[in-house]
Amino acid sequence: MKRPGVSLQILWEEYRADHPAGYGYSRFCELFREFERRLSPTMRQHHEPGEKVFVDYSGKKLPIVDPATGEIREAEIFVAVLGASTLTFAEATWTQQLPDWIGSHVRMYRFFGGAPKLLVPDNLKSGVHKASFYDPEINRSYGKMRWERSARRSRRSGAWWKNM
Repeated sequence: MKRPGVSLQILWEEYRADHPAGYGYSRFCELFREFERRLSPTMRQHHEPGEKVFVDYSGKKLPIVDPATGEIREAEIFVAVLGASTLTFAEATWTQQLPDWIGSHVRMYRFFGGAPKLLVPDNLKSGVHKASFYDPEINRSYGKMRWERSARRSRRSGAWWKNM
């Protein structure tokens, strides 16, 4: 279920292909959910308003059709989620390269109406130069963009996130 495109329907169809006289779909779902509850602990996280925004590309590509030529291009999906409110910003870009990555952040800040205290990127190469659990090395351009946004945010008065 953690792989992209996998659903209970697909798992059940694979199960029935191996076991034609096996469980029906509804019973299979019940048993799967029961199994999942035993194995899947959850961890609740508390986020302060305006503290964090989580950013990454979705991993799925979206086909975009040029109406003039009919050409189909694959677009990447940038997603940003505020920790406390789960307010979400998403947009399509052509690549995951640094110019698109930073451009998406600029538009995200505009959409949210400001910059949070912390950006939490996944280990995307455009944002993270050297991955490390304890001390990742952030791409220089990305780090500079973040610092400039933080400086602007600290000069403004009021808390933009209170309405979110």
